[in-house]
Amino acid sequence: MIAHMPGGRLGLAVALSLAGVIAAASLAPLAAQEAAVYVRAAGDTLRYRNITKMDGTVHGAAGDSPFTLSRDAVFAFAFSGTEAVTAWYDALAIEASGALGGQKPNPDALLHAPFRLHMEPNGRVATVKAPELPRTARLIAELPPGFDDFFPRLPSTGTLSIGTTWTDTSTRNENDSTGRRIYMRRISHYKVTGDSIVGGRRAAVVSQHTDVRINSTTPMQQQPYVAELALSGDEDGVALFFVTEGRLFSRDRKGDLHGAITYKGGDEPLVVDQNYHYRRSDTLEAPKP
Repeated sequence: MIAHMPGGRLGLAVALSLAGVIAAASLAPLAAQEAAVYVRAAGDTLRYRNITKMDGTVHGAAGDSPFTLSRDAVFAFAFSGTEAVTAWYDALAIEASGALGGQKPNPDALLHAPFRLHMEPNGRVATVKAPELPRTARLIAELPPGFDDFFPRLPSTGTLSIGTTWTDTSTRNENDSTGRRIYMRRISHYKVTGDSIVGGRRAAVVSQHTDVRINSTTPMQQQPYVAELALSGDEDGVALFFVTEGRLFSRDRKGDLHGAITYKGGDEPLVVDQNYHYRRSDTLEAPKP
């Protein structure tokens, strides 16, 4: 039809040009349209369904002791419009077997206990204050990775075009009144590998490889021993991030850690080798009515 109209060649050229512009815009990387940051609007509360499964082996003097641990939880994050964020467990179910069979905590000790966080626009989070928890509840709450690494870091440039790479290093170094000390270091290498459509919304696909190191010192309860834990390993994962909304939609990760606990205080140190494998998924839930 256009070819038979006056000026048809021009009309066809314009139509093809507009079609090319529209196609290019629809396929353009999200980062070319806007900078990526986490939106932390006052009054917003986001909830994420968390599924964590861990298995491993403790290599003791009496032989190997395998164990499994699973956590089905809902994490809630309440934003203030500033860098102050409050997080808590909105729901929690724990199953443990093997060497951890006697470590199952009462979920009530964790439910709704507030964690005070500091969150920067790029997703860097630091725990400002954690609630006082029983030992077994604390072990479950601190299953790596924790709140400090819940959100993937965004690049300082805010650019999430396909092929963008960046590296982030985070550390956590703290102690408490019981003499317990913990040090964690995570060096994460990120890359935007593509775009995706989720519920009609576009998301950047971000892959991740992380080198992990964990060291802790814990006085044993009612015993003259100190347990020193040293673990290292790596973690791989993929996240989907809604650039327009400034929200994490989902993050899936798997990791392997290996090392040992050294018990000191007796005539000779006792070294118990350990290895862990875990899989974890966090997915944004629909807002509550």
